[in-house]
Amino acid sequence: MGPSISVVIPVRNGGKTFERLTKSLTRTRERLISSDFQVLVIDSGSKDGTRERAEAAGFDVERIPPESFGHGRTRNLGVQLARGEVVCFLTDDVLPVSPDWPLLFAQALSDPSVAGVYGRQVPRDATTMEMFFVSLNYPEEPVRYEPRADGHHPRPGRVVFSNAFSAVRREVVLRIPIPEDADYSEDQIWARRALAAGYAIAYEPSAEALHAHVYRLGGVFRRSYFVGRALRSAGIDRGAGLGESARFLASELRYFVRQGHVPRLPELLLYEFLRWAGFQVGRLSGPGKGPSTVGWSARP
Repeated sequence: MGPSISVVIPVRNGGKTFERLTKSLTRTRERLISSDFQVLVIDSGSKDGTRERAEAAGFDVERIPPESFGHGRTRNLGVQLARGEVVCFLTDDVLPVSPDWPLLFAQALSDPSVAGVYGRQVPRDATTMEMFFVSLNYPEEPVRYEPRADGHHPRPGRVVFSNAFSAVRREVVLRIPIPEDADYSEDQIWARRALAAGYAIAYEPSAEALHAHVYRLGGVFRRSYFVGRALRSAGIDRGAGLGESARFLASELRYFVRQGHVPRLPELLLYEFLRWAGFQVGRLSGPGKGPSTVGWSARP
């Protein structure tokens, strides 16, 4: 028998994107006949046929009230209900494109020193700013983050773990739960805690999925505000100081020039100023929660 794998998907009104994901996971299940492969959908009050679609596909479905949903809380519930030793996290708007992605995640987690692994996320359509983010955080080469007893403060525009397309060792999350009091960046906070506890985090680029969000300028400020506030609450908000932010912007400016997008530099400067300002305002506003997460499944 192959590895025991569970896929946990929090969802509410997944629509067409969840329908595509359902078809993809059905094909994956057919390929992994030698493995114990479970798909667990945690539905928080869908009214568009999402729950019925999941049940028709033969997935396990756990129904929860919309008001009980939380990014960390719901994923912790999924880990508790999962029967697999390897627990994969997907959001309903992700579409894996690597046929054997669960096995790639399981292989990375066969190393007992690794607590979590995340895959490469490629946008369906993206602006130059978002493509720079992808090139920086989802390169073609594997990355391994080693344990850091002194803690880890996320740097501007950098990802250490993403639970949109990832996997964890079930036993580790049962001992180090995903934070339930953070409405944003709960995956970054969990990764920091796992690193501080002596575990490594791995990035596996051969496991690839389509996924991205396009934010308007107001949305960039709003999201950055709540990220800054969440990291402040966790005490890991010092990675975006002025010097580190300036180095990030300089590398992004060079990327724009190389890509031939010099005329769009004013747009870039406004975009990055709003992102930086939102983060700083959020972290200076003090510890606290972000907006209500009632019924959320993916980030707004």
